[in-house]
Amino acid sequence: MTARPNLPDPADVRRTILKILFEGQASHLGTSMSMVEILIAAYGACDVGAIRRGENGRDRVFVSKGHGAACTYSVMHHFGLLDAATIATYHKNGSVLAGHVSHAVAGVEHSTGALGHGLPVAVGAAIGLRSKGFDDALVFCVMGDGEIQEGAVWEALMLAHHQKLNRLIPIVDNNRISSIKATKEVINLEPLVDRFRGFGFAVHDIDGHDLAALTNAIATIRAGDKPSVIVANTTKGKGVPFAENQPIWHYRSLNKETYDQAVAALKGGVS
Repeated sequence: MTARPNLPDPADVRRTILKILFEGQASHLGTSMSMVEILIAAYGACDVGAIRRGENGRDRVFVSKGHGAACTYSVMHHFGLLDAATIATYHKNGSVLAGHVSHAVAGVEHSTGALGHGLPVAVGAAIGLRSKGFDDALVFCVMGDGEIQEGAVWEALMLAHHQKLNRLIPIVDNNRISSIKATKEVINLEPLVDRFRGFGFAVHDIDGHDLAALTNAIATIRAGDKPSVIVANTTKGKGVPFAENQPIWHYRSLNKETYDQAVAALKGGVS
C-alpha cells in the first residue's frame, strides 16, 4: 500500500503552521513541524466524516504531546475539520484554539499538554469501543519521545498488551529533543525499539517524514492481530532550516524576518 494521493501536502500544512504561529505570536514551532506527516497519516487512515459527525464508533486521534497544537489544528483544517475563520484565530485573545490541544474544539478527543496522559485515555477509548462492538475503529495516540519518560505511558502499554488492543496505534514522534534539551540527556531511552518489544509490542521503526512509510505501517497494523507501536524518527523543526534540531525553537516565536525566512525555505522545498 502507498500513501493515499488525496492526502494533504505536508508543505501546505507546514505553511499553515507557520502562518498561525506568526499571526498568533505562539511558540512550539519545532514540535509542530516534526509531527506533520505523522498526523496526516493518522487522519488519513480515519473516517474523517464520522469524526466530523461525532459518531460513537468513530476512529479517534489523541494528540498526547498537546504542545503540538498548531500542527494538530492545521492538519484538522486541511482535512476539513476546522474552517478557515476558526484556524485564523489560533492563539489569539478569546480563541478556543489555545497553545495546547483542547477538547473544547470540536473533533478533538482529549485536552492534553500535561504530558503522559493521552495514552491512558486512548487505551480506555480502545477498550470502550471494543466493548460496544466497534471492533474496527482505530485509536491513534501521538506521543513525544520525551513524554514517554512518564511512568503512566508504560502502565498504559502493559494494559494495552494484556487487553490485546490491536486497533490502538501509539506513534512516538522520536525527534530526540525533550523541550530544550536532548532527550538522552534527560533520560536515555535507547534502545527504544527494544523497550517496546520487551512490553510485547511489534515495532515499526520508520522515517517519520516518509508519508508512504507511515501509511504502510498503519495498514500493516490494521491488517494484523498484534498490539503494535510506530517509532517515527523525525527532525524537530523539520522544513525550517534555522530551527531544525535547535532546542530553543520549542519556545521561541517567529518575528517578521524569521517568518519570511521560514516561508521562503518551504517554497524552495522541505529539506
